[in-house]
Amino acid sequence: MKGYWYYAAITTGAAILYVSSKAEWLPLLIILWLIWLKARKGFPLLPFIISIISFCFFTFYIPEIEEVAEEKFEHLSSHVTGSINGSAVITDEYMQFQLEGSHSISNTNFLVMYFFDQPAQSQASFVKNGDFLHGASCVIQTSHESIEKPSSSTNPAQFNYQQFLLQKDIHYQIIIENLNQIHCTDPQPLSHIYLLRHQLIDYMHGRWSDNTVMWLTSIVFGDDSMMDEPTEELFQRWSLSHIIAISGSNITLIIAIVLLLLVKGNIVTKERAQLLLILFLPLYGILAGGEPSVWRAVWMITILLVIQKFKKKFLYIDIFSFVFLSLIIFDPYVIYEVGFQFSFAVTFAILLSAKWVSYSTSTLWNIVQISFVSQMAILPLQLHYFYIFQPLSILLNVIIIPYFTLFVIPLMYIATLLSFLPKRVLFILDNSFQWIHSVVVNFLVWVDTYLSFPLFMNGLSITAVIVYYIFFFRFMYELEIKRMKVAFLSGVLFCLPIIFGALKPYLSEEGIVTMFDIGQGDAILIETPYRQDTLLVDAGSTFDFESMEASRSVYKQILRPYFYSRGITHLDAIILTHEDLDHIGSLEYILEEVTVDTIMVSSFFDDQLIKNIQASFPNQIIKRIEAVQTIRGNFTNFHVLSPTSDHQSLNDNSLVLYADLGAKWLFTGDIGSDVEKTLIKNHPEMNIDILKVAHHGSNTSSDSVYIEEIDPDFGLISVGRNNRYGHPSVEVIETLESKGIDILRTDLHGAIQYYFSNNQGTFLIHSP
Repeated sequence: MKGYWYYAAITTGAAILYVSSKAEWLPLLIILWLIWLKARKGFPLLPFIISIISFCFFTFYIPEIEEVAEEKFEHLSSHVTGSINGSAVITDEYMQFQLEGSHSISNTNFLVMYFFDQPAQSQASFVKNGDFLHGASCVIQTSHESIEKPSSSTNPAQFNYQQFLLQKDIHYQIIIENLNQIHCTDPQPLSHIYLLRHQLIDYMHGRWSDNTVMWLTSIVFGDDSMMDEPTEELFQRWSLSHIIAISGSNITLIIAIVLLLLVKGNIVTKERAQLLLILFLPLYGILAGGEPSVWRAVWMITILLVIQKFKKKFLYIDIFSFVFLSLIIFDPYVIYEVGFQFSFAVTFAILLSAKWVSYSTSTLWNIVQISFVSQMAILPLQLHYFYIFQPLSILLNVIIIPYFTLFVIPLMYIATLLSFLPKRVLFILDNSFQWIHSVVVNFLVWVDTYLSFPLFMNGLSITAVIVYYIFFFRFMYELEIKRMKVAFLSGVLFCLPIIFGALKPYLSEEGIVTMFDIGQGDAILIETPYRQDTLLVDAGSTFDFESMEASRSVYKQILRPYFYSRGITHLDAIILTHEDLDHIGSLEYILEEVTVDTIMVSSFFDDQLIKNIQASFPNQIIKRIEAVQTIRGNFTNFHVLSPTSDHQSLNDNSLVLYADLGAKWLFTGDIGSDVEKTLIKNHPEMNIDILKVAHHGSNTSSDSVYIEEIDPDFGLISVGRNNRYGHPSVEVIETLESKGIDILRTDLHGAIQYYFSNNQGTFLIHSP
């Protein structure tokens, strides 16, 4: 099997794809591929058999992610018992840990969370005396009503928190109000390592500035809880997150430091130092947070050290495959970890391309080659999880990887070792690092501002992923044997799935109207066939009732992911029906990142708000529109029906729009019943198929006479769950139901999408 174990790793990867995609043709494809290898390439019998066994075994061994039942846990009296798995995560805002249930709730895992009233002063203070450490037995005083399923996504492309936890084998969550509800005892021996980790992180916080300790704890201890959101998003956009994660380069550096201190310092022999490293590296895996990328690096290098000690010879690709298979056997849920997928995809691709990289003696060109291979290996994963790929990230990595590898990472480990020095000395080192590092980060920000030409799309189909990897690895193979013409053809072919995926919205004859579930507010995106028009009607957000400041969360968590997934970087128009924050609160966040040709408002829209928008975005075109005007699009026209006069009310001055989008639509903002009566008076012939019910279903709107006159088939209500206003009102629901109108509500059905083509359409809901 020497040199063939990676075939077992490939078939295991195929089993992962099969379990996650349920592509029934995939097993046949794998069998045909193995038969082809056997017949045409002289594939040995033993690797052939093991590869088939590997695919079959992992197909049944890997767990499928299925939604858990809504259990009520009535059988629990007043407490939950279990043991802590892993280390508690502690930030300034919250503490959380995973609890494995025992006794009557065995095989059930919980996420226990506690939100601090004040910022946590230290990590160690919450884990002293064995509390909240790995293996500790805990009793949580709580009622069964406090145990709930994690929330699931209710919008397309939105992060699914429930699925995220299920992929970690966590089924329910418990949010406690007081730490006195938790009593933990009897931690396991490994708990002392977890405690040491918390103590070391606390110690670093006391010795270094916040900006420096943010990088130090991420790189040395795998704790990125201090990483600020803009920096995290910046590195994520440019496929640089792997630089911050602990990897093989970190472990190699640790080995170099240990050998330098112990061997060159004549403290112990080289053989003793190797033995100490073999014992220490697994412990460091725990100190570094135990993420999949950490264990990959730790076990690969530990095995290499063992092999060297016993003077055995193994291929790197075989060691890689052993570690890959072993980690999955140990914890099958690890396959759902993004870090696991990225780490192994990059390492596998680099190992397979080692011969091609070795042809060049230029260090700079080697870095370019490795950057290219790394980025291409994770491209389908990058698009699947983040919907974005920056082609220039290949070149940017050439600059950033050496900077981190040769400067930041070594300096962070050295800083950790020097943390005992007087603060006067640390202050000089701290400020020097911050000055140099700020230059690099500011350079990244500049690149992100002026050289950003991203590719956005909603991932690839399973077929496209397989086609991509087949031709990508064929491309690498042809480069290795220097058949450049065939390599060029393979390069074109592995790019095609990406190109077609990006062009798909522009080739589709299907249009989409999406009413997002943003809570108590409105945001409706209209995408017409072949991407002829892309308009947003309202851009609401949640907001703080005391400060009346709009939150960024709706844009960040709901609108932006959908824009990315649909490849939307440009909007033809944003039409704001009126001034309320639940209709315009996300506008500024959209304008910061999305090109918008025109913002359209009514003739009676507040002048000061327009001035504020233009002050922040001086080049933005804002146009007032009046009743009887028509907003002309490439696919359809939007007819403005109201307001015909100033009603001295924000709600009643809402723009009312009529459009034919596979059906006759009426968008009504927050108008009241008086405006509704004016509408049917001015447009007695108006007959509607789909009505956006006004004012979130308030009883100030949806007059029964008005509803009967326009006679819609469907009524769509954008409304928050358990909102303080009692929307939608019972009277409105009864009115709509009495007219035989089908009601779709965002609080019950999640985001509501209408797919239309050739004057026909169908609804898709995203129920929670």
